[in-house]
Amino acid sequence: MTITLYELAPTRSARVRWTLLELDVPFDSVTGEAPAFFGSPELRAVHPLGKVPALVDDGRKLFESAAICTWLADSHPDKGLIAAPGSFARALHDQWVAFTLSELEAYLWSTARNTFIYPEAERLPVIFKQNAMEAKRALAVFDAHLADAEWLVGGRFSVTDIFAGFALNWARMTELTADFPHVTAYLDRLLARPLCPYRKD
Repeated sequence: MTITLYELAPTRSARVRWTLLELDVPFDSVTGEAPAFFGSPELRAVHPLGKVPALVDDGRKLFESAAICTWLADSHPDKGLIAAPGSFARALHDQWVAFTLSELEAYLWSTARNTFIYPEAERLPVIFKQNAMEAKRALAVFDAHLADAEWLVGGRFSVTDIFAGFALNWARMTELTADFPHVTAYLDRLLARPLCPYRKD
């Protein structure tokens, strides 16, 4: 069985890399130079929009970081990186992944697109204030939960933290987390993990 990860730092493919490292699963990496790598024929062969991350697992193609990380953790149950399917803890994993995507990351990505992705003539900086407001609403929910929890699900580090942690760290890099001490402490715990790809050392 072989796994190939199509990735480019510092994109959402970091979630998949971290998951693979925590699982101690060997993999091949395919990367390139931005922006040429995006939309390239090689990448479109595994992702219809030519985006990262994309994965080929024993010949099977998969894209979207939520699907990839969940699949990898599920396919290595002995590693204990995700709650068992059918358990309530698994429902909480699904909840936090969905919440991260819809209530936090969507607004971070909207601002990013209108900062450096879209051509300058197509950018809408008027939405920045609104995006920040909505992102902070989500950060307040995370902060309240993390006031009494070291990790997001089941009292232990899991792929849920890998997934949500990427977006929370993104929010910190865009200076949105200053008013959320529990989110800040949580991110410090995440970045202290030796396999975390966001570490600066």
